[in-house]
Amino acid sequence: MTSFPILRSLEITGYSLYPGEQSRISGFRLNTGFGDGPWIVLGVNGLGKSTLLLLLKHLLIGPVRARDAGFSGDRSDLVGIDSRFFAVRVPDGAANAKASLTFNLGGKLFSVTRRLSDQTLIAATCNATDIGTSESSWRSAIAEGMALDRFEDAVRVIDRIVFKLESSPSLIWDVSAQFEIFRALLTPNRSLELRRLEAEIVSNDSAARNLNATIFKMSQRRDRQLQLLKGSADTQAEIASVSGKLDKARSDEQRGQLTLEASEVRLSDARVRQKRAERDLDARVGAYEDLKFKLLRHAFAGVKPSDQYVFLKLLAEQVCLACGNTAPQAAEELARRQSEGLCLVCGSPRHPDKEVVSTTSALKKKATIAFDELEKARAELKLADEEFSQAESARDAAAAHLEQRRTDVDRLAGTLRRLHRKLPAKDRAELAREEDNIERLRREVLRFRKERSDAEDDIASLLEELTVATVAIRTQLEASFLKLSQDFFAEQLRLVYAPRRDRIGQAGRVFEFPAFEIEMTSGATAGEFVRRNVDQVSLSQREYLDITFRMSLLETLSGGGCSLLVDGPEGSLDSVFSGRAGQLFSDFAAHSHRNVILACNIIDGAFLPKTLSAFKGANRKRQRLVNLMELSAPTAALKSLKREYESAVTEVLAAKASKR
Repeated sequence: MTSFPILRSLEITGYSLYPGEQSRISGFRLNTGFGDGPWIVLGVNGLGKSTLLLLLKHLLIGPVRARDAGFSGDRSDLVGIDSRFFAVRVPDGAANAKASLTFNLGGKLFSVTRRLSDQTLIAATCNATDIGTSESSWRSAIAEGMALDRFEDAVRVIDRIVFKLESSPSLIWDVSAQFEIFRALLTPNRSLELRRLEAEIVSNDSAARNLNATIFKMSQRRDRQLQLLKGSADTQAEIASVSGKLDKARSDEQRGQLTLEASEVRLSDARVRQKRAERDLDARVGAYEDLKFKLLRHAFAGVKPSDQYVFLKLLAEQVCLACGNTAPQAAEELARRQSEGLCLVCGSPRHPDKEVVSTTSALKKKATIAFDELEKARAELKLADEEFSQAESARDAAAAHLEQRRTDVDRLAGTLRRLHRKLPAKDRAELAREEDNIERLRREVLRFRKERSDAEDDIASLLEELTVATVAIRTQLEASFLKLSQDFFAEQLRLVYAPRRDRIGQAGRVFEFPAFEIEMTSGATAGEFVRRNVDQVSLSQREYLDITFRMSLLETLSGGGCSLLVDGPEGSLDSVFSGRAGQLFSDFAAHSHRNVILACNIIDGAFLPKTLSAFKGANRKRQRLVNLMELSAPTAALKSLKREYESAVTEVLAAKASKR
């Protein structure tokens, strides 16, 4: 089970953006704790609300971010950011500023301290044991604490799930990002190998395409050279004829390669359907056998378990435990009594009023339905096996056809080389070199395609494991999303498993990648219109669907609590939905070892009262604020309007949250 960080306290010293509790002795100092429940980083524009959340994130991961989602070949999964991001916010370049964060992770207490001038790590501990100041040691500790294989995966999870900042890309609307998140969280021990194979496929595919472009240009240049040669007319004519045939044979070879790749895609799809049918059949068999067992147990109601076992053994395996002999006639008689609703022990009719009779009858109906479903699953598996066999035969035929085309190419290339030797030495040498170069590059293309194909074979089984792991959490994730969203959204909506089909390279096999999408009914148009993509929903719906999806992932996958940080959650909401949003955050945070940290402006309406509704009285609500109007360097607007802002905060904290 994955562990997510639970932020517990933050201390910033010597940073003039947050003077905090300034004194002559300690200088600038901001110190705040984060217990369970909701927390509000409150302020007005320019006080550093977003900066504070960014500071929390980069204390965790350092001056890096996850690269944009997508198949990226050999590019690093981490992208460096400007290490002086926080320094340029203050006049002194944060020369003496530092920040410390404590957080729980994987049942342990971590602390980290960084200089704000360049985000250098200057102290780190785990359960009070020194980790050192090596960034690599810190990264290893974070990955291990989160039960992930790589620090790169930890950064992606923190970027895409834990922190919902203004600059954060969405997750629910980005199926490529979902794949990378599921790869990291659901198959952590396979994540590195999946990433390596992905890079290998992209690199080999790119190399093959680049070489093909080079071969095309070289072939054109060779043809022009042939036109200029003044050798034997007969030899030239024959060379031209064989060159044309060779070019056609190579085109046929390329088409054969594409046909083979397409047949391998169909074979892969058929294999996936076959595996699904096998899993479905196993599930149906298990369900049917379970009902059969329950049915037999009800049929032996009133008989001691030890005696039941004797009869069950006889009925199920036709073996008599008393003498050890096979007893098919006795088993047949028991089966007859069972089918006719008779007592299995003595054969007499059961009393119609007995509860066991009605229970047995109900179980029989369920068993009949289960058997029908089992037979249907068997038929589907048989069909899937036939489709797989046909796809395998088609793949073998395509491979044989391609091999024949390659033989033709080799034969014609040999003929062309012999013809070139008949030309004058100078012309012959030049053309031979050109043909050798073309042939060498063509073999390189085939090698790159072979390596891509091998990597695709390897990654297919790993993707199947990831699919199985995703399907295993599907029901829980969809239920969590429905529960969280039903009190916020007015529309009917549901989270649905909708795997995407795509290639890793620009050519090659098509794979299935796990992903989820939203189905939302619209009330703005006549009839029922189902919206599924980002362009069909409003800005606030877009944001809160993504927030709710992140919450669902945290609920489903976190083994020991979590933090969720959101920047500007109130920005796109109207007066009605601001209250619903506040209640959403309040409910999500109402669990032990879980908190939400929200950075927002002072606004009228129900958002803040609803978010803090679990805390009675203005004083208790005020304790849940990180009030930057008191802790940050004041802006010109705050200096001139401080009383009005303070009055607004007092009114908001005194307001009572209306019932749902």
